[in-house]
Amino acid sequence: MQFKRLKILMIILFISLDTFLFVWWRSNRPDSVQVTDANTSIIAEMKHQNIQLSKFSTKIPYANYLAGKQSDKLISLSGKVSDYEASVKNQKLSVNFKTPQSIKSSGSKNETSKYIGNQIDPTALAYSAGYQYNKILSYEQGAKQGIYSQKIDKLPVVSQQGLFVVNYDKDGKATGFTQTKISHITELRDERVTLSEEDAIVSLYRFNELNSGDKLSKGMLSYDSALKVNGYDIYTPVWLFVVTHSDGERDTLKINAFTGDNLSE
Repeated sequence: MQFKRLKILMIILFISLDTFLFVWWRSNRPDSVQVTDANTSIIAEMKHQNIQLSKFSTKIPYANYLAGKQSDKLISLSGKVSDYEASVKNQKLSVNFKTPQSIKSSGSKNETSKYIGNQIDPTALAYSAGYQYNKILSYEQGAKQGIYSQKIDKLPVVSQQGLFVVNYDKDGKATGFTQTKISHITELRDERVTLSEEDAIVSLYRFNELNSGDKLSKGMLSYDSALKVNGYDIYTPVWLFVVTHSDGERDTLKINAFTGDNLSE
């Protein structure tokens, strides 16, 4: 009972603090016309500095705080295939193929497409388990990994708790995959407005995350884990981007979609 009370108190404290910061931020923010004008000026300044931007949205989305637990109900592979080694540790499934596989996946979600002869099609396996291809996370990894996200509250997960990751060798053959899954998903409060994609881009620039010659991908509103309370991970909406620097290096950038804080590592 004490743990349950502690959990509730911590969640209330966390949300109250964030609500205070959000209200303070909104109260000190100029009206929408001034913000639009300021954003337009900053976007123009970024382009003048040769920072390449994808087409972005000014729409204001809605999102929520969510709680969820790590699931033990992971994929169970067919007994028809045996050319792999599998293990589960800390609620994470890891599968290594004994022989790298060069299956050309059709991206089908049909049950029969997951297994071809004695081989596993990891892409079809990811789709059939309800994961969706995450273009931004995969782009950051280049040819090394294909990353698929679980969706919660209609948005993709970008934290390690809800991903299906396919690993590839230098020849583009699949060497295995890992899977994690979120369950017991609960809304902690009603939906509320978030920053627009344009607001998030401006925040990145103000935090000096973008430099001359950088190329910024289109943003994706997603859920990322913020903290853990009594076995539950707390998820916060974030704007996720990939920046490609002038030297070709890539980094993921994250902005808290409620507060505008920089969460980039």
